Amino acid sequence: MNAEYKRDLQNNYLILEAPGAEGDDYRLKMAEQNQISGLLPFHSARKNGILYLHYEITSRQTLESIFEKKKMSYEDIFFLLAGIRDVLESMQRYLLDPAQLVFDSEYFYVDPDRRKVQLCYLPGSEGSYPITLLAEFILKKLDHTEQQAVMLGYGFYQRAMEENFSLQRTLKEILEREERQEGQERAERLESSVEAQELYDFGGRSAEATAMGTSTEIWESYEVTHRERKKHPRGKVDKLFQIIHPAILLSTLFLLALLEVAYYFRVFTTTEAGGLFFLLVSVEALINKFWKASRERKKENRWVEEDDDERYRMLQEEMYEVPEETSVIEETRCLVPEQGQTGIWLVCTHGSAGGISGQDIYVGSSPVYVGKIKGESDVILDSPTVSRRHARLECHDGVGYVKDLNSRNGTFCNGRRLRPQEQCQFAQGDEISFAEIGYRAVLR
Repeated sequence: MNAEYKRDLQNNYLILEAPGAEGDDYRLKMAEQNQISGLLPFHSARKNGILYLHYEITSRQTLESIFEKKKMSYEDIFFLLAGIRDVLESMQRYLLDPAQLVFDSEYFYVDPDRRKVQLCYLPGSEGSYPITLLAEFILKKLDHTEQQAVMLGYGFYQRAMEENFSLQRTLKEILEREERQEGQERAERLESSVEAQELYDFGGRSAEATAMGTSTEIWESYEVTHRERKKHPRGKVDKLFQIIHPAILLSTLFLLALLEVAYYFRVFTTTEAGGLFFLLVSVEALINKFWKASRERKKENRWVEEDDDERYRMLQEEMYEVPEETSVIEETRCLVPEQGQTGIWLVCTHGSAGGISGQDIYVGSSPVYVGKIKGESDVILDSPTVSRRHARLECHDGVGYVKDLNSRNGTFCNGRRLRPQEQCQFAQGDEISFAEIGYRAVLR
């Protein structure tokens, strides 16, 4: 597939040619004009008589990128299959053909929060990028040390290779079977825990009820806190101060109070007081207009912060918190080269506006990922301007390579901003920047 990557002011785009689609195709209009859950949003444009689709991929990562250095677990495979099932259900409501989905791992995207898959819908490509491509990719990336992952991955591959294969029916059968098995295992674990709990629980409350009550209380407490925070009057005050500068608002109120006192003591007539009132309000409005314009100019030069879903991140941290005794150190670390291995060092030259700077990075033949997702990035740059997975680094024969991974604020080589998914060479003395955090390549 011939793919191009472009960028506008804030977003990155994957551009694909729609081989057999026409501009008036109802399927194309249906997918373009409706925000269908699980499909990458896109807009169409015609160039030299050829129809191109521009898919918005800012901060999203492909399966090829996510699983380049790690294996697929049972949870990963189940997440992908469940995500595809949800996409197919959404497409059915709009009478879209699943055969026009692209199941190539290079164009199979996952959203930044890893909560759902995002697929390319390519009208006119019936059967060109079938589900067998994804099944083969899963086989290559399977974690063979995990029995559940092997059984699920091979089972899906075998079903995908059948002659009368139906994707919807297969996904429904596989996922329902897996959910039943998980339910049985949970019931067995719960039954054993209930039996143990009943030895100590003289109040007659089972372990299941205790667990359900605890989780419900935690969630209700969080919901109440979240609602109260939304209703807090401080939010309205902040919105007001975003429209009017506090100093301008306070000075206006003070001068109006002085005008009221002067009018009360007959210093001004009614006509003079009215004229002064409108003059005062006009001057303050003009000053506030200049203040807002200057703030907008500053915003244009400011880095865009990656948006995080606070509620999801808080719950995710609580659900997947690792016990202290088995926790893995997940902090920014310096990658030390192996003995006899040649590579390039990146030395941090300047940090972000918030005072955040990065440690030195060793770039060898193995890919090094830079970002702020703990556990998925080799180098953690905990800056709001750095994307979750920002860039990829590697070095071969003394030549470094940096690749932008659809980052929002960009990856720079010697001041030039790389296009999305563009790979660029760099050598000793070159400057590499991830958003506003800069490095210089040196040999040691």
